[in-house]
Amino acid sequence: MADSDQTESSPSVLIANQFIDMANTLIQNGNDVQNIASGLRHAAANFTAYAFFRDETLPKDPNATVEEFIRFLEHYLDLHKPSEAPGESLFQVIEQAKKDF
Repeated sequence: MADSDQTESSPSVLIANQFIDMANTLIQNGNDVQNIASGLRHAAANFTAYAFFRDETLPKDPNATVEEFIRFLEHYLDLHKPSEAPGESLFQVIEQAKKDF
């Protein structure tokens, strides 16, 4: 990330990694990834609103928080975007499954 407070060992990244670990555990337990993502967004919005009113920095502008979220989302969309078309990766999974049997 370009933000100086978003280094690999920053407190916010370490906390984020704990949430990712929890999400991965939920996936392993059979939960749907879209439900997990929705739950994380819900919790993030709830806690962000809570923290927003406890921050003593003035002036308060929720748009800065929204813009930060958009930057994070765009970054991770680029990071996780498959290198091949979705249909091609499904084809590859099917072919690999055939080879495994």
